[in-house]
Amino acid sequence: MWPSVNFLLALALLAAGRALLAAPVTLPSTAIRSLKLANGLRALMVERHDIPVVSVEVWYHVGSKNEQPGKTGFAHLFEHLMFDGTRTVGAEQFSSYIVRAGGEDNAYTTEDMTVFWETVPSTSLQQVLWLEADRMRNLDISKETLENEKKVVEEERRMRFDNQPYGSVVETLYHTAFTVHPYQRTAIGSMEDVEHATVDDVREFYDTHYVPNNATLLVVGDFEAAQCEDWIRKYFGPLERGTRPINREFPAEPRQTAERMVKLNLDVALPAFVEGFHMPADGTPDAYPLRLASKILSEGESSPIYRRLVYEKQIALDAESSGNFTEDPNLFFVFAVLNPGHSPAEGEGEVDSILAELRNKPVSEEELDEAKNQILRDYIQGRETVRCRGEELGYAAVILKDPNLVNTEPQRFLDVTPEDIQRAARKYLVPQNMTLIEVYPRITGKSAAAQGRDASPRTTRAGNE
Repeated sequence: MWPSVNFLLALALLAAGRALLAAPVTLPSTAIRSLKLANGLRALMVERHDIPVVSVEVWYHVGSKNEQPGKTGFAHLFEHLMFDGTRTVGAEQFSSYIVRAGGEDNAYTTEDMTVFWETVPSTSLQQVLWLEADRMRNLDISKETLENEKKVVEEERRMRFDNQPYGSVVETLYHTAFTVHPYQRTAIGSMEDVEHATVDDVREFYDTHYVPNNATLLVVGDFEAAQCEDWIRKYFGPLERGTRPINREFPAEPRQTAERMVKLNLDVALPAFVEGFHMPADGTPDAYPLRLASKILSEGESSPIYRRLVYEKQIALDAESSGNFTEDPNLFFVFAVLNPGHSPAEGEGEVDSILAELRNKPVSEEELDEAKNQILRDYIQGRETVRCRGEELGYAAVILKDPNLVNTEPQRFLDVTPEDIQRAARKYLVPQNMTLIEVYPRITGKSAAAQGRDASPRTTRAGNE
């Protein structure tokens, strides 16, 4: 198979290096066609006729942050329930239609949204639009179906969190770093809340959030826009607009003014630590230098964090940084799993030194140019398939509130200067803004006390304004 035009373009961009960034950079533009129905549904369409494939995505603007205390895990539960049949389509038949057409489908849930997607031959577009419209307001929520999916969700939680060596660490971090914002709760939810969910509870959540006026429909690929619009009007137009209020006002997390620390004794083989720094929402001005800072700090094995902790000091098995960029302010992470015989404090000291360098002097032009090229690479590779293009468009439309950012956002990264990164590091990557989770292999009785480790699950040094 010959390399795609986009892939060749990506190679050319990367090879150009600093010379590329010295001149204006223009990525291939995405032409977006939009449609807004009377019931509030927003549809965004992008025609691409290079291959006879089309991707359909429905982004419901509901995630774990929309859940109420005592009723967590509902958005994730619906990620499963939406495949269990409607009053028209039987259980398991939704995906059967897609597979028989030669396509694939799936879904995922985050703090901010729940996304359902299908990639199929373009001849199946009409059928997919009908299927998505049908389950938007015609879901058959029975007690039997709910009980079955509860078991599925509970098993998923056990596999991904409860039975994983470091599975509880992220939940502990978020529970400690956030005091009032609902990001304190992770998308998986609590097993207790899911177990106690009733059919009435779940139906209320469905009628509130899985409605046309809380959904964005994305269609990307090989289709004719006029025909697609007719099908959207035909299948989604008759659906009733939701009438229940959707909460979009969440309490702002108070500014953290002192380091918070939690020590965990877990059934793990190696010690570890994770540092979480509060940072702004995605799409805001400071998000762009922080994304680039993450690339500079730990993209690749030659990056400072990985190189120093893993290669030079040989105190860590793995180490990296990343940002959880979301609709509301979230956390910038640095984490590492230590080698035997080394403590979290050793790794933290090296990370503190690296972050201090980022705060005390601007990064070099070479480092910044490399990070920008990595961002451009990500954008181009993210447009290799119709599904990836749909994903990019949905994120821009729902989370960043501007679909056209698929065309304009790369320039925001290219405009970042070394001084911008230094300023962001001084503002956010500082000890008083950090929540630290230290993980130790479990030791009981006098041995734990002798090593100065906490016998209790957590200790906290906290400060808010």
